[in-house]
Amino acid sequence: MVYRRDLVALLAAGPRTASSLARELGLHRGDMAEELAHIMRSARAAGHRVAVVPARCKSCGFLFGEDKLTKPSRCPACKGARLFEPLLTIET
Repeated sequence: MVYRRDLVALLAAGPRTASSLARELGLHRGDMAEELAHIMRSARAAGHRVAVVPARCKSCGFLFGEDKLTKPSRCPACKGARLFEPLLTIET
């Protein structure tokens, strides 16, 4: 079971990707997306600043939207699969 306050503490400690959080907590990356979306909404409602460095294609530089919290599978522009994951952090 994931405790959201633990996720908030990890994100407040520094920028993290969904994959690194899932690895640390022993979860699947897909399960992390739902938790992250809830945490981001809750943090904003509590008055914290949420920073998202969007996912980016390594080949063509295409930037995904900040609403995409997990690594996309392919770039819609060049169809490449080499992508940087989005970085998430909460500034308290």
